[in-house]
Amino acid sequence: MWESTAIASLKEGEAVLDLGSGGGIDIFLAARKVGLSGKVIGIDISEAMLERAAYSAVKNGYKNVEFILGEIEKLPVSNEAVDVVISNCVINLSTDKNQVFREAYRVLRPGGRLVISDFYGGRSSRGG
Repeated sequence: MWESTAIASLKEGEAVLDLGSGGGIDIFLAARKVGLSGKVIGIDISEAMLERAAYSAVKNGYKNVEFILGEIEKLPVSNEAVDVVISNCVINLSTDKNQVFREAYRVLRPGGRLVISDFYGGRSSRGG
């Protein structure tokens, strides 16, 4: 499994936003890296997944995480609120990828990082 957090070079104290956080696996990995002085926010459109992630957070003692119901095309996060935006195989599901990237850059602080792992399927010039 490819992890966005593995290549994000997360540092103690950073604020991280995970687009399409699902059950929270990347959130919990990031939370360990940023420590209690940092914060990790997960955005997902599924209430069931957010409930599952919140339950896991409480069960495992994560105090520096937050889960928010929302769409990645219209992030419920303030401008310049995070140091790093991560996403693991979610942006490809959006019908408006340009809007996702506009939103990601809006919430990033100056000098922030966008780290994604995703898939793209398109036609090649060879007709594939």
